[in-house]
Amino acid sequence: MKRNLWMRGAAGLAAIVMVATVLGGCGAQRITFLYPDESVNMALVGSRTPAIYIDSVTDMRPPLQRQGQGHFFTITFPKDTSWEAPPTRLYAEALAQDLEQTGLVELVPLASQADYLLSADLLSFSCELHRSRTSYLLTGLIGGAAGFALGSDSSHRAKLGAAMAVAGMMAIPVPTSHRAEAEVRLTLRDRRGEIVWQKSCLGEVDDRSYITPTARQDQQLVTRNLTRAVKRANACLIGQLRQTLGERAAPAPADSTTN
Repeated sequence: MKRNLWMRGAAGLAAIVMVATVLGGCGAQRITFLYPDESVNMALVGSRTPAIYIDSVTDMRPPLQRQGQGHFFTITFPKDTSWEAPPTRLYAEALAQDLEQTGLVELVPLASQADYLLSADLLSFSCELHRSRTSYLLTGLIGGAAGFALGSDSSHRAKLGAAMAVAGMMAIPVPTSHRAEAEVRLTLRDRRGEIVWQKSCLGEVDDRSYITPTARQDQQLVTRNLTRAVKRANACLIGQLRQTLGERAAPAPADSTTN
């Protein structure tokens, strides 16, 4: 009887925690994409710096990434409505930043000024978090056992044990797996619109940290993992782009001298 009372109380409070977790995720602040600076000199030596216009970024992510999925065990995030700006714009800004900081090309504001047009297809831009079911069970049992031991009588032990079980799920961090991936296809066209280069690259980051079973750390994990995934994808793409531009590069103009 006492055990049943404790179990019913714990189940009821756990349900409240689950609902609170869902509502907390829904009402969270908009997520920003804090892309880090990283200057690497990839300029073409002895050649004129090509002028490039970033034409467009097309969103080709699967519906699962756009809509997000899950609240407890496997969570795909952020959904589109959680971002502070459209993912295509966020990636366009990251690409422009990386291109500028490599010195490989000169970005121009008008297509008519460009030697090449560069477009991007955003194939993947997302994070995942994986929790085991035992993470809820173990933290609940630890908290519940502590509450049951501290109770003064049977009724108090049952109530305090149930409350402490929920508190355990909310307060005890457990090992949690999380990953991020960014996959992008870049296409380079000449002034006639003909494709001269196309390449896809996937950037992945797999990580683990201690997170409480009910916590949502979307902003922290985006900053920690997704920015690195984009950086890896862009490093792959820009490295391949440099090779193509080097093969097609025009010689640098000779310096004029006066006698």
